[in-house]
Amino acid sequence: MTATPPTTPPVPHGDQDVDFDELARKIVAVARLRRPRVHRAVVVTLGVLTALCLLATATRLSPAPLIPVPGLGVAAYGAWRWHSAGDDRRRVAGMTVVAVAVAVSLWAMSFVARNLL
Repeated sequence: MTATPPTTPPVPHGDQDVDFDELARKIVAVARLRRPRVHRAVVVTLGVLTALCLLATATRLSPAPLIPVPGLGVAAYGAWRWHSAGDDRRRVAGMTVVAVAVAVSLWAMSFVARNLL
């Protein structure tokens, strides 16, 4: 049995530890989280989702569509923290809060609609 040499380049200075600040910088660069257009698109999407929940509540005359609104509020708080972040690590943390809060709120709505209504 023969061993194949690794194809990845060696880490500079022989250090095998991952620098989380460098990782956060790369994530911010790839996702373009420093750009105001990305932040504005996220905030507009959160606003549209909240407006749709309120409209669905008025249309259906049921409080069930209001279930994702608290999660969308948490996502809006995360977007605010992301926008006011000073470093890349806080930007990644804010965007993670936004993504997780939106996913949980939409999952909660689908769970309630599927199992309880």
